[in-house]
Amino acid sequence: MVLIKIAWRSLWRSKMRSAVVIFAIASGLVGGLFSSAWMNGMAQQRVKNTFAYEIGHVQLHNPVYNENTDVKKTIKNTAEKLKYLQDKTDVIGVTERILVTGMSATANKNMGVNIIGVDPIQEKQVFEIYKKIDTASGDFFEAEKKNSIVISRALADELKARLKSKIVLTFQDYNGEITGAAFKVVGIFRTDNNPWDKMHVFVKNDDLRRVLALPKDEAHEIVLLLDDFEKAELLAGELQNKFPDEKIEDWAEVSPYLSLMSGYMDTMMGLFMVIILGALGFGIVNTMLMVVLERTRELGMLMAIGMNKRRVFFMIMLETIFLALVGAVLGEILSVLLINYFSKAGIDLSSYAEGMESVGYAAITYPMLEGYRYMQITVLVIFTGIIASIYPALKALKLHPAEAIRSI
Repeated sequence: MVLIKIAWRSLWRSKMRSAVVIFAIASGLVGGLFSSAWMNGMAQQRVKNTFAYEIGHVQLHNPVYNENTDVKKTIKNTAEKLKYLQDKTDVIGVTERILVTGMSATANKNMGVNIIGVDPIQEKQVFEIYKKIDTASGDFFEAEKKNSIVISRALADELKARLKSKIVLTFQDYNGEITGAAFKVVGIFRTDNNPWDKMHVFVKNDDLRRVLALPKDEAHEIVLLLDDFEKAELLAGELQNKFPDEKIEDWAEVSPYLSLMSGYMDTMMGLFMVIILGALGFGIVNTMLMVVLERTRELGMLMAIGMNKRRVFFMIMLETIFLALVGAVLGEILSVLLINYFSKAGIDLSSYAEGMESVGYAAITYPMLEGYRYMQITVLVIFTGIIASIYPALKALKLHPAEAIRSI
């Protein structure tokens, strides 16, 4: 207890020097934590958007469908499967889809696209594409009209199409014949993933099934949305046992990139903070060496009156840890305030929107950092303080009491 009091009081003897080191630690942590929160927020936003617009949490396919996307490789008895899946407690929504690759064409241009046939009501339970259509850009199949199509803003610009434009879709039907039909644009959406937008169009299941000549009660894909994406792996395994004739994958299998990105961000954040704390550690070492040299006579007197070397070592170590902790607490408080503010206001990078959306990231990002990260940083700071205190403390132990007292 006495060592703690001495270490704490010694910390504030040279207020200016301590304040400079504390400010350096705090500013380093603010920069590191905010940058980590920014990168984490971008990654989490990308993951969330991928779930909401592209893949859902769990997918069912014919076991060989993904090998060549053959339109004949369908899931049978979809009505029965949908009913079973909708009754699962962890499932929020289920939708069936008909998928086909084809060409979209207007009088101006044609492009290859993935055509997705959907049930509008089911689709809204799982995916949020309908939320990406503003009031001036139509709707997501609200009217009961045949041969309606919803396309992206990116594709509309490429094809020079707009609301009520006719787009001709051409593809291979169930019997292997080339077929097609004209569809009228009823909605134009825009997500933050420009390449994905260009490659996907939506039509109604019934319209696509009729042109494709696909038998009833069959579909190419069933997608599930869960109340917690972390349950996806467990549920996929359970459903695989229930439906052994189908291929059932969780989001990590469907898009390994998302799983890799989560692990990559953890590694990058850890490495980033280790580099920052390492640099701060050298600053703390230099400061504590100056402290030891300035207090040579004092340390010599303490050893002369009976303080053993172990207590001197721990006194220097405690002083170093206090210095690091005060800077860490200040830095974490400032970081929390800064991150909380921008997590609501967002960081607007609209001037770089085209470049960011070309790789699937939003122009407005919202930094976020989980609470346990701050605890990790506190532990790392204490560890840094301990490591940084060793050399100055060993330097103090080399002092000889008599020589230290005569040194002034």
